[in-house]
Amino acid sequence: MKQTEHSDTTVRPDVESSASSERVRKSNRLTALRGKVMKGTLIVLSVAFFITIYVLANRNSHTSGENNEFIPVVNSRSLEVEVLDGSGSMRAAQQMTDILRAQGYDVVEMKRNNGEIEERTFILDRSGNLDAARKLATVLGVAQDKVFQKIDRTLYLNITVVMGKDYSRLKAFQSSTERNIH
Repeated sequence: MKQTEHSDTTVRPDVESSASSERVRKSNRLTALRGKVMKGTLIVLSVAFFITIYVLANRNSHTSGENNEFIPVVNSRSLEVEVLDGSGSMRAAQQMTDILRAQGYDVVEMKRNNGEIEERTFILDRSGNLDAARKLATVLGVAQDKVFQKIDRTLYLNITVVMGKDYSRLKAFQSSTERNIH
């Protein structure tokens, strides 16, 4: 018969299994903790991504369109205006400039209307934002049928106000005169 060999080391199955199960529990806890950290990181990164997309989309919303050309919002502080004197009175053109600046418009140029005298004041939309030109017409008291679109992007401005001989009857000038009297 064959003899079985015995070793000097005694195997304690209960100690080994408890150490092994402790390692498994620690490993499971670490895995669960890693999973929670990964989920939290993923949520934070997702939120940051969507906020970035939202900000970029809203920042560039005024340029959305087929040709991506700049179209200003109807905000007087971002509109550049040119005042042309068609009334024959540069003093009136200066008054118009002062009124527009008081309203928050950026008057970038004031000059004569190529020597032409106009009977009625009118407004030209130069950038493709007809609503802004109409809003300015309302502020000044210019009739809406005297707002025209004549886009010219080489001028680097949004609106041209061509003053006519009727300037003293405009709401903006009457308001200005009333304030000066009182």
